[in-house]
Amino acid sequence: MLPAINKELISLLGQKITSKANPEPDADLIHLLAENGVPEFVWKSLILNCTAARTNPKSPLSNPPQQVTIIGGCGKMGCLFGDFIAQFGHCVNNLSRKNWSEAPQLLGQADLVLIAVPIEETLTVIEKASQYLEPKTVLADLTSIKTQIVSAMLEHHSGPVLGLHPMFGPGVQSLMAQNVIVCPGRNIEACQWFLDLMENSGAKLSICTSEEHDRMMANIQAIRHFITFSLGVFLAQEGLDLAQTLNFASPLYRLQLDLVSRLFAQDSSLSFKLMLASPEHQAAIARLEKTIAHLAQAITTKDQTILEQAFEQSNSFFRADANRAIHESNYLIDRLSIFLAAQDNSELT
Repeated sequence: MLPAINKELISLLGQKITSKANPEPDADLIHLLAENGVPEFVWKSLILNCTAARTNPKSPLSNPPQQVTIIGGCGKMGCLFGDFIAQFGHCVNNLSRKNWSEAPQLLGQADLVLIAVPIEETLTVIEKASQYLEPKTVLADLTSIKTQIVSAMLEHHSGPVLGLHPMFGPGVQSLMAQNVIVCPGRNIEACQWFLDLMENSGAKLSICTSEEHDRMMANIQAIRHFITFSLGVFLAQEGLDLAQTLNFASPLYRLQLDLVSRLFAQDSSLSFKLMLASPEHQAAIARLEKTIAHLAQAITTKDQTILEQAFEQSNSFFRADANRAIHESNYLIDRLSIFLAAQDNSELT
């Protein structure tokens, strides 16, 4: 019985994905849902997912198959991009220390060479790999620092150069709605097929200079990692029973705790690299330290005037973005509540 239901449901979902639908049910639909014991939130979630699926088409291969070599292709991000590129019919080869003897062939015959190694190894890899590249070969990277890396690629390679920074980790299921920063180096037209591949799969490409990218990352990545890292260290020092705190927690606290726990579940070197990556990152963290110290002093002295002034100034800064933030965070809270309820029901059955 269940396999038959699943088969019919999948068929109907396929039809629903290709159709236009308003996620807000009308009065007749609400009545129909109630008659069949289907909660309204289940319907809204279903329609939203179908709408999102329409933005992730598996477009047919429009370019001749390209020869792609990923240096570091056995790493997590290398694997992610290797699998992504290969599904469109392109030939993907992996190059690492273990098979570097094949570098002349794998690099010399490549249309695209994508560097996906740790930040501290990237400059060395660029220099080593460039001697085997043809002038027509696109040389690209996936690191989170761009000015120094793009400059090195331009220096060592005379052909097309492209700096990329995927703003997501290797755990994503697809590129749908994922941000990818694009820093053009040289002859971006030669890289267009790869950019189109990502964009046609739902990725959001943002083009900027390497310098602009690095300035933004000082606040977007370095500060975020420092705050999350510091909060985690503090909670560990306090010796809190994390499982017990969840019984007293709001959904927002749970989400914040999830982000802290997620950071400490990963390789520690990633956070250190991001926080220590450049003088700009260190300077931004130092400015944050001064702000926190100033506000903490106001708390200690019970100076509500300073706190009110800081709140009002910040309120003006965030006001234009408030509706988006509330809408998205409400959605996350609702989805988390549904996820937790499903987990509880799963444990009961």
